[in-house]
Amino acid sequence: MRRVASLGSLVVALWSGTSAAGGWRGYAAASTGFIIDHTSGIRAMGGGLQAYLGVETPFGLSLGVVGEGAETWSARSVQEQQLQLDYRSLGLELRLRFLRDSGVNPWVGLRVAQSRSTPLTLPAEQEGSPRRMLHDGLSTALRLGVDAWFGDHLGLTVSTAWQWCDVRVDSIESDTLEKCAEPLHSILLGPTLRF
Repeated sequence: MRRVASLGSLVVALWSGTSAAGGWRGYAAASTGFIIDHTSGIRAMGGGLQAYLGVETPFGLSLGVVGEGAETWSARSVQEQQLQLDYRSLGLELRLRFLRDSGVNPWVGLRVAQSRSTPLTLPAEQEGSPRRMLHDGLSTALRLGVDAWFGDHLGLTVSTAWQWCDVRVDSIESDTLEKCAEPLHSILLGPTLRF
């Protein structure tokens, strides 16, 4: 009985968080913007591209494929070298949209993706030139966004996200070669289609 009550509470929360049930919808979006490293010492910043294609249920919950790529450079030099953090990721994103019948739809999303990063990293002995490494791994992101619609099908999407493990670097403190870099912050803007 307790599980049924918990499941019922989840359904009610999802229902109250969205507008009344409608039909199935598809979404396609392409965004570009900034990737910012607020939390590590190198303060990297650069550009990013993202593409999203998803299907939305009548209750506002959608699942889609998302691909993203970024190229960032450190704001300060290490040993007179400007470090680079870049990545490409491809994965799935779950989104929940609110106020679906209005002209502005806020949404929250969770992404799980396979990321491939090729950063320039310093050698452990802190001497010599940075070297390019290749790392693959699972990454996640928590996204917040808003869709503003100019009609039934064309809109503009603004989103921000905190992303974990999109970039992996050499770890000097341990034997592992795949330590997650600090979370990256993305701010993206671009057109979106609803069909």
